[in-house]
Amino acid sequence: MSTPPSKSSSPTLIPPPVPASGLSTALDRIGFTRVQAAVVLLLMAGLFFDSLEQNSTGAMGPLIKESLGIGNAQLTLINTVTVVGGLVGRLIGGYIADRWGRRTALSLNLLVYTLGGLISAAALSYEMLLASRFIVGIGLGGEFTVGLAILAELVATRHRGSLLATLNISSGGIGNIASFGFFLLVLGPMGSALGGDDSSWRWTYVILAVPAVLVVFFRRYLPESPRFLLSKGRVEEANRSLTRLASGSISGLRDPGPTRQFVTERDVLPTTKTSYLEVFKGQNLRRTTAIGAASWMSFGAQVTLLLLMPILLVSRGYSLTDSLLFTMIMNIGSLFGACAACYLAGRAPRRKTVMIAAVLGCVSAIAFATLAQTVVLILVLGAIFQFFTMMLNTMLSVWSPELFPTSIRAMGASVVNGIGNVAGAVMPFAALFFFDLAGVAGVFLMIAGMYALLVIAARFGPETFDQSLEAVTETAITANQ
Repeated sequence: MSTPPSKSSSPTLIPPPVPASGLSTALDRIGFTRVQAAVVLLLMAGLFFDSLEQNSTGAMGPLIKESLGIGNAQLTLINTVTVVGGLVGRLIGGYIADRWGRRTALSLNLLVYTLGGLISAAALSYEMLLASRFIVGIGLGGEFTVGLAILAELVATRHRGSLLATLNISSGGIGNIASFGFFLLVLGPMGSALGGDDSSWRWTYVILAVPAVLVVFFRRYLPESPRFLLSKGRVEEANRSLTRLASGSISGLRDPGPTRQFVTERDVLPTTKTSYLEVFKGQNLRRTTAIGAASWMSFGAQVTLLLLMPILLVSRGYSLTDSLLFTMIMNIGSLFGACAACYLAGRAPRRKTVMIAAVLGCVSAIAFATLAQTVVLILVLGAIFQFFTMMLNTMLSVWSPELFPTSIRAMGASVVNGIGNVAGAVMPFAALFFFDLAGVAGVFLMIAGMYALLVIAARFGPETFDQSLEAVTETAITANQ
């Protein structure tokens, strides 16, 4: 009598297919694995460089002014050109991401950024520096919004809010603190070794550009968004991407093994045309208007302070080194604000959190304007203000990719955040007007007014907390058809 073969002698079996029960259910079942942790780290690395570049003009402003013989208005224009480039980059990156894929857009972003950074280092004139910062802006522009889109689509609903907020811990939290510490080191103790005041800012741009190439190299292993693939009807590729996510190991990014069936043709997502016009139709328009207005107020306030804070402190008689040190210390509040948003994004409604943070941000801005007269008060009240600034920006960044259907998610998030980019280009000029009118207090009172308007705008945003992306956005597609 023959006996059945032992288990050890049987051939390797292909994992049984997972019953197709919808994309959201599949991601919920997969949970949070090492693969998704690696994705988060790769996105955070790119956003870290984004933060350093955003702060570079303000930190190196006095040296650039002296080296190129320009004034405050021309320095502010450098920031404006970078921000405008960021707007262009967001729009281009969002379209590429929704048309050809999230991975393609993310790789192109950092390559363009590196090129612009190297041209900045070699700038022979003010005009050449302006052009190079526009290129840098294009490269950085789509980095954040495309990163938000792909991460929102790769994780389970229960993890989505906290993980999206984690990206801002890298850029706005750790990035803001590390950037001013980095500039303090490079422009201070290392300044003479880099050629003194006339050359150290150029080498700083080189130092910022080169490591980004390494991030591009490792990003080639990123899995494509299964939601994007389903929106294009590419079911087999979506299953391959989900198999990578479910592998549970970093090696699974390169070789996840046999493809498992998570989704079928029944799970192909309803779509709209891949067009920016769709962002401004029906329910999408209402969402764009509400959260876009909130982004104007929040991002405009943040960029204004990051750009002008060293200059504002120098105007009060502090040295450049002191002003950079003070700004770095104040940005510890940014780190805690991003961490608080990370905690709340997984536990509290978006709308209520944003409105409460805006009210408290308004109060803290008024407190800084009226009370920050000593070093201790400048540092403490500045850190409190930065706490609410970063908490607001982080919560809005979590909110924005949840508002739009998969077929226009990157474009919708790009528009909403791009409105904030425009504010970052415009509001520093308004801040200079209030600075000339009423000094540092005038700048902070202007920001307090912006936060008051933010409360009103957020009131009209839809609540997306603890809902799957399909539950939130498919109604928008139906409403627009």
